Amino acid sequence: VISFVVAMLFLIGSPIVTAYSSTSGITIQKKPHQQHDEDDSIVKSVPWLIVGGGIHGVHIAARLIGNANIPPSDICIVDENDHLLQKWKSRTKSTGMEYLRSSAGYHLDLEEHSLRHRFSSNSKNKKQRKSTNANAFFSKDYERPRLDIFNQHCDTIIDKYQLHALHTRGQVVSIHPSEQFVGVTVSLSSSNHGNASCDDDVVCYNAGKVILALGNDDPSYAAWVGEEDVEQGLVRHLLDDDNNQHDYHEPFSFQNTNENFYNSDSNSISVAVVGGGITAAHKVLELIQCAKHQNQNTTQKKKIANIHLISRHPLKEQQFDTHQDWMMDKAACKRSEKAGGSGIPQRQRDFAMSSSWKERRKIIAKERVPGTVTPAVNRGKNGLVYAIENGDVQWHHAEIVDKTYLDSSKEGGSATTGHTRCRLKLTLSTGKVIEVDEVLLATGFGKKLPGRGLIQRDLVEKAGLEVSDFCGFPIVNDHLQWHSRIFVAGALAELELGPSARNIAGARLAAERILQSINGKN
Repeated sequence: VISFVVAMLFLIGSPIVTAYSSTSGITIQKKPHQQHDEDDSIVKSVPWLIVGGGIHGVHIAARLIGNANIPPSDICIVDENDHLLQKWKSRTKSTGMEYLRSSAGYHLDLEEHSLRHRFSSNSKNKKQRKSTNANAFFSKDYERPRLDIFNQHCDTIIDKYQLHALHTRGQVVSIHPSEQFVGVTVSLSSSNHGNASCDDDVVCYNAGKVILALGNDDPSYAAWVGEEDVEQGLVRHLLDDDNNQHDYHEPFSFQNTNENFYNSDSNSISVAVVGGGITAAHKVLELIQCAKHQNQNTTQKKKIANIHLISRHPLKEQQFDTHQDWMMDKAACKRSEKAGGSGIPQRQRDFAMSSSWKERRKIIAKERVPGTVTPAVNRGKNGLVYAIENGDVQWHHAEIVDKTYLDSSKEGGSATTGHTRCRLKLTLSTGKVIEVDEVLLATGFGKKLPGRGLIQRDLVEKAGLEVSDFCGFPIVNDHLQWHSRIFVAGALAELELGPSARNIAGARLAAERILQSINGKN
């Protein structure tokens, strides 16, 4: 069975419910205890089940409770991680991000100015401000929040709506929609039930409504990367949670697993970052600061000496990865119209008017520009362009076309095979050859449907839910319904929401559409 990581929220100890859906909401029939099906798996019925405990899942859960007045006991969210937003936090930390790319109006609370009010200089929350680093909470350009205070704000939303109490760790292994409910089978993580017997390892949910709030496809690896490269710590994708236990701010904890590296006489570390977008830029700037910190630490043996940035295209500047028109929700559109503006932006109007899914996909590809760097990161204080000019990083406008393994325990390094490999010699498309101890990939995510095959198998192939012939992504209605009982958010909703669907702004847009369905509004 193909499985993928998801997030489950349910209130422990709450009454089990059977849900029957109507247009305006769900009627609940209370049951006094759990039921068991023929194979002895636990069966629970719940009105709302959210698959995914990331940015989209958490925000939508908060909106269901705070705006739609749905009791927390009626909502389940399923996620494999120990904590909600765990992937978001681990990935953003791994990239070295200091400030978010989006402005302070995009966050997980209900009220648009919540983040600004909590951390503004006029905020009455002095205790919160004193406990946070004294650096500016918001950037001077576009009022972008600092990552740590954004995460603190996220935690307050989780606490405010008690979402952590609803979180259960597990993986969804099957989804089967019907007219009566959506059957969702979840393989629980061991931490949910301690030493429970094997019979309790699987829970079958009969959900009145399901919201698929999944993230992106798996991280994208280049063709030249082999499994052994990742296993030995020679290559690491910054967005791959399975291989990110690295913290360059600690005394250098290199991830190369070969003991020959640690036994070598060389104290110099060479790192290559592959990518041309903001993730690569963030990481390079973090490595530069780390190298300076290490040079001041006389007791540290292994230190970063050479930093390479390899990108296949020239560095391109752009403030946001999509135009701000795509981020405007209905509240912002109403404000615009009231102030004499156009209201709904023309970009959104044209997108909604197009009945061709192929055309919509082309619009998304044109309007969402990957591989760009913000002006602040590129030309701001200690920006990337100055780091290149100063020689703090060596930039290569090239691609990696070949690799050779080296044994750094031998003087000068030499080609090797077997167990002694612990460095890489990379041949670039320019003809230049560089030797590095670790390669960090900032090459984004794949372009397939998220869910590691589960969505394709259970909902497209078996249930026959409609997808675009051009790209294979869901065709949904205005309220993001793919099925009368299944809503989508994130990447799965982009043929309806447009190029910002995957972003934090997209989480707010998705929640708005789903709530309109609950409230019976157009």
